[in-house]
Amino acid sequence: MKKYFIMLVLVLALGGGGYFAWTEYFAGTSAGIVLPGLLSRDDKPFYIEIERLTAPFIRDQRFVQYILLDVSLEVVEERDADKVRQLTPRLRDAFLRELHRLATIRPASQKLINVARVKARLLAGADRVLGPRVVRDVLVQLAH
Repeated sequence: MKKYFIMLVLVLALGGGGYFAWTEYFAGTSAGIVLPGLLSRDDKPFYIEIERLTAPFIRDQRFVQYILLDVSLEVVEERDADKVRQLTPRLRDAFLRELHRLATIRPASQKLINVARVKARLLAGADRVLGPRVVRDVLVQLAH
């Protein structure tokens, strides 16, 4: 009887995980996220490079390290690409503010850069400056 119960729980857990993966990753968009490869053939994204971002990480009034980022922004529509180019100075400012915020919440013991967290914060900053869903993705090409 225990074997059947354990197998039932295992099947339900795998089924729930499979459903989650399907709805979040394979079935299109979720929470504004568009996965690569799911664009129609007419949607050719534009990539706008942002000048290298550098920000100091300071702990207890002491310099710890610099973070260097090479970032490109992915947008779908040409008019959005033009908007991004026009507002690049404001975007850089928002990105640097986000990097400084990250420096304050980052644990002192953490030595590596959490690229996923950095991307999420930069995307949030881009959404505040440009409006939601103008920038589809933030591509971090170098994080050092």
